[in-house]
Amino acid sequence: MIDPKVPGAGRLNNVRRRALFAGTVVGLAGTALAAEASPAAAAAVSLDWYNVRDHGATGNGSDDDTAAIQAAITAAATAGGGTVYFPAGKYAVTPTTTDPALSVDGNGVRLVGAGSKASMLVKAANGTLLRMSGAPTDTTGNLHRRYCSIENLGFNGNSKTGLLLELYYNDNSYFRDVYMSSNRDLCIDAVEFWDSRFYNLVIEESTGTADSTTQPNVWLRNSSATSGWGYSADNINQIHFIGCRMEAFGTGALWITQGAAKTNNPNGIYLTDCKFETSSMQGGPHLKADAACRHVYASNIYAYAGGFAAGYTTAQNIIAWAAQASALENVLIANGTPATVNSGVDLYSGTGVTAVLRNVVGRYTSAPTGNHIYYEASSTGDFRVENSYSNIGGQNGGTIPTRNHPNPPLRLVAGKVSDSSFTRPPLDGTLAVDTTNNRLYVRVDGAWLSTALS
Repeated sequence: MIDPKVPGAGRLNNVRRRALFAGTVVGLAGTALAAEASPAAAAAVSLDWYNVRDHGATGNGSDDDTAAIQAAITAAATAGGGTVYFPAGKYAVTPTTTDPALSVDGNGVRLVGAGSKASMLVKAANGTLLRMSGAPTDTTGNLHRRYCSIENLGFNGNSKTGLLLELYYNDNSYFRDVYMSSNRDLCIDAVEFWDSRFYNLVIEESTGTADSTTQPNVWLRNSSATSGWGYSADNINQIHFIGCRMEAFGTGALWITQGAAKTNNPNGIYLTDCKFETSSMQGGPHLKADAACRHVYASNIYAYAGGFAAGYTTAQNIIAWAAQASALENVLIANGTPATVNSGVDLYSGTGVTAVLRNVVGRYTSAPTGNHIYYEASSTGDFRVENSYSNIGGQNGGTIPTRNHPNPPLRLVAGKVSDSSFTRPPLDGTLAVDTTNNRLYVRVDGAWLSTALS
């Protein structure tokens, strides 16, 4: 309620309401106006808010908004960070053959839209749409781009080639409720990218160029070239994908590889509750983690191979899993009527480690042309494969391992084994060993049967 005894109270309340509304959109970067501030002081407070419309962007989908948006981004970067806001609209931006359309050239910059499909950046020519990368000459990590984010914003490739988002030499960034579509190339290329998170990233209808087998939607790698921008002396590490969805891709959804420079190992990559689905297959696996990777954990994954892009008929391996000291768990692989699946999982295990698969199930309408799980002949490590099977077709193929990771040790009991040897009564089929009398016990129909060990 406005107090009529306080001069200017109505105007102050209006200022407060505007600040509160802006703070709701801006989030932590917004600066709330103090309740006791005078109207003059309130008006002078900066919200670190850079509306692209205030810099001349139209968002009408036809005018070129490149310069206006870059001006807003540069203003935020020059100020040491801030929020660049995109009101609802379609913002046409134009890359060149050598430079991206837009570049985040400072740390602590947030790009925020009114919604991932309400505020859309649209590529007007071939090339990279947005660069959020550190210095191209730095291989030390000292000049990484840091503490940036993209939220509630869309990227439309407009059937052009070139990246939608370049993340070279970047760390401590996050991406939430981002929608990408209609790109004829990689969508996100990340090199020497650390400590960052993706939440509800959605990529659709991005298939790569004709006959390409190396343009997944997202590629995490140590390096994209042996020299120049993208050469990494370090690695990809500590990246999380949570609740992300990639659909209608041609050459894969998410790949994690070492890259062109043979140094270091991608590590600490976590995928959970993700969906990879396409009926536009050209070539390449949905999910790939190469043998250079360490500590990659993928859980609760749905991978669907529904059909091919026009002119393509070659069945593919859906998951290529060679990551070391890693685990692939709780995965459903499915297909439609076309025989799109060669192997559900192409599995490799390296020296001194164990390849772990748990609950990797194939629910196939048409049987794999190979097997649900294919064991690579070059494997030199152990395997731990549990409750992994398919409803139809060959279950296991390739070089079936003769060495496997050891089972959990049996309960050791000094004397006769009984239910009281356990904290709780165990299930039938439970095994235990009497170490005093060297006898192996098994529980059958509630009774313990035994045989001598020799």
